Amino acid sequence: MVETTQEPETKGKDKIVSKDLMEDILYAAVKGFSGFGLINLTDLKIEGKENIPIRGKAILTTISDNALRDMAIISQVSARRIHFMVHHKLMKHQIYGPVLKTLGMFRSTIDKEDTEPIDMVFKYLNEVGDLVAMTPESRLDPETQVKAMAGIIKFAVAGEAPIIPMAIFTEKARILNLFDGRGIRVNIGTPLKIEKRLTREKYRDQRYELAGDILKIIDTLKVRPEQEE
Repeated sequence: MVETTQEPETKGKDKIVSKDLMEDILYAAVKGFSGFGLINLTDLKIEGKENIPIRGKAILTTISDNALRDMAIISQVSARRIHFMVHHKLMKHQIYGPVLKTLGMFRSTIDKEDTEPIDMVFKYLNEVGDLVAMTPESRLDPETQVKAMAGIIKFAVAGEAPIIPMAIFTEKARILNLFDGRGIRVNIGTPLKIEKRLTREKYRDQRYELAGDILKIIDTLKVRPEQEE
């Protein structure tokens, strides 16, 4: 009787473990392939890797110029798996959507009533203790970027996770030691611990002020054109 009741439960756990293992293998394969291309074809260089925790949760953030490219780049900053919140329209794409979901990505919220993505963030932060990447797009106007970053601050407080700002930019580089081009650079900033009080409505102005400060930090992490030789 005992064996009969436990067998299905064991099989269920085996299926979950098997699925997780396959997703880890696929993520590692895609990361390895994209890393090879980025290092050799774009001279990818990353500064500040020591700011990414070896264990424990954190939210990685930047202002993204190209969602798919930047996902591939950010995946290289840590040996750990990173879960990206991706724009819901991209997740609906017939080709990209299923692949991104298999890699552990999840969609952004569609409206205020949509709580599924919020649940996913807390699953990866609180239950799994993983890294989550949330990156507002550069095409958004400054006010919307601040609003998006203020939302990320709320996630950080609720998930008790630091926010790690990073900048992705290009500079002059020698590609494959053969020709001049634009090399991709990543500069990772110091983790920011967010005060719990900032989620309260009466501290809304301070929350938005901090959101603006984080955007400024991301900007200062970039190399200015005048600094290039």
